[in-house]
Amino acid sequence: MTGKTHASCGLLVGALTIEYFHTDLFTSVTVITLAIISSLIPDICHTQSKIGSRFKLISFFIRMIFGHRTFTHSLLFIVIIVCLLYIIQAPIYYLTTIILGLLSHVILDMLTPRGVKLFYPIPLSVRFPLVFKTGGLVDLSLASALAIGAIYVVFQPFFNNLLMNWL
Repeated sequence: MTGKTHASCGLLVGALTIEYFHTDLFTSVTVITLAIISSLIPDICHTQSKIGSRFKLISFFIRMIFGHRTFTHSLLFIVIIVCLLYIIQAPIYYLTTIILGLLSHVILDMLTPRGVKLFYPIPLSVRFPLVFKTGGLVDLSLASALAIGAIYVVFQPFFNNLLMNWL
C-alpha cells in the first residue's frame, strides 16, 4: 500500500482512539499525530517511503540489516515496541494508538501480493487470499474511504446534530 493509504488508516485509528478515550484537545492532536506516524513507521526499512525518505541513513541501515517488509513488519517488532512503551509508562491512549497504527500498517501490507514476514525471523510471507496492487485503484479507493471514515468519526456529533435538525 502507499503512504497515503497507511496515513489515512492511521488517521482513522487516531480518530477512533480519541472517540473511545474521550481525550482533551491537546491529547487528541497528539493521538492523531502518533497514529499517523506509527502507521508509517514500519516502512522505515524502505528508503523511498514517506518515512524512509526523511530518515535515509536509518532507513538504509535497517534495510541492509533486515531487508524490506521483514523485522519492522513483524509481530516481534510490535512486541518490542509494546515493551518499550510499557517500560516508559506511556499513557494507555498513546500505547493503544501506536500499537494500532503499527498493526494497521502490517494488515494493509498483507493485502499486497508480496505480503509481510509476520513471524520474522521465520522466513514465511503472510498475505491475505485477496490481494491488491500497491498504488492501484483499490489502494486509492481504500485511502479515500479510510480518510472519509476518520472525518466522520471526528465530526460525528456535528453530523448527528445536523441530521437531527434536518429531520
